[in-house]
Amino acid sequence: MQREIVRPYSKSKIPRLRWTTDLHQYFVHAVEQLGGEKRATPKKILKSMGVKTITISHVKSHLQVYRNMKHEESIQAKNRMIRQLRWRQTQQYLRIYERLRDATKFMHSQQRLQCNINEKIIAFLKLSNKIMDVPYADDDVAIAVDGANDPLNSKVLKDEKKLSLELTLGLKY
Repeated sequence: MQREIVRPYSKSKIPRLRWTTDLHQYFVHAVEQLGGEKRATPKKILKSMGVKTITISHVKSHLQVYRNMKHEESIQAKNRMIRQLRWRQTQQYLRIYERLRDATKFMHSQQRLQCNINEKIIAFLKLSNKIMDVPYADDDVAIAVDGANDPLNSKVLKDEKKLSLELTLGLKY
């Protein structure tokens, strides 16, 4: 098994450059003039900046750091947008759920109301069953048990003995 060859550390002969805010602003302006961090090259940036105290290796190093920083910012912006989108979708789903829940409650209350109304109608019809029973009439006129003419059902065919609730009220039981 061979040992991996590790390159020994060698200190650069060029002194370390501390990038000041003004120097960095010159750098950013030059990068933007050249079309952004992806299109700008160190040589073109160095020419565009016009600063005599920096070398190409300084610009190379700073451009690499700048690209990494921009890449991280774009990832963070993308993640922020994804979080916002998910939050908006969650809020939208909650609103839809609440509307459906409210509509379901309303429908249930309407069904209970309708059942109560139907029960009251049935109870009323049971109480007034005497009026609904129509005897056979020879003269095609229905006469109620108490002797008064029923204005809603004055004509009855000779073959009918009783009026059904289904035809009279349009209800099906």
